[in-house]
Amino acid sequence: MVILMNLKKIKIISAITIFLLSALFHFIYEWIPNTLTSLFFPVNESIWEHNKIIVGSFLIIAIIEKIYYKNKKNTIFSESISAIICSLLVMIIFTPIYLYILKTNDNMIITFIIFIFAIIVSQIASYYLLKKEYNPKLEKIGITIFIIFILINIIFTYYQPKLPLFYDYTHKTYGI
Repeated sequence: MVILMNLKKIKIISAITIFLLSALFHFIYEWIPNTLTSLFFPVNESIWEHNKIIVGSFLIIAIIEKIYYKNKKNTIFSESISAIICSLLVMIIFTPIYLYILKTNDNMIITFIIFIFAIIVSQIASYYLLKKEYNPKLEKIGITIFIIFILINIIFTYYQPKLPLFYDYTHKTYGI
């Protein structure tokens, strides 16, 4: 007998898993530095490169939820929108705090608080999107969003605008 968890429990588990995957994904390029890992994992400590952590973690959750729910929920779509929300929240909240309040000094507690807040808000959005009626067209849109998000991250890994969002203040460099 398959026991189905309710959606709220799934979203709580998803939020925790996203955070744990993010912690793992943060170090993949450092552990295995090569062209392939540079495409999908952050190559430096810039704010922008950390979007790869977000998109990767949310994509894994989308796939797990798709397997769990099969074609009963818009999991890919909801998690693609969730990833965008999380990314925007991190950039909008963290960037000014990091640049102007912390003066580019890293503070892990503030970083984690902002990231956890962004994950929670994005998973609340995912919860409400998953309550909507299943629509295969939305799933195709979700796949497209993930592909675009991944391609943008890859392009900006190798061709960064010379903006503070793309600068690694720890190593004083752009890109790899």
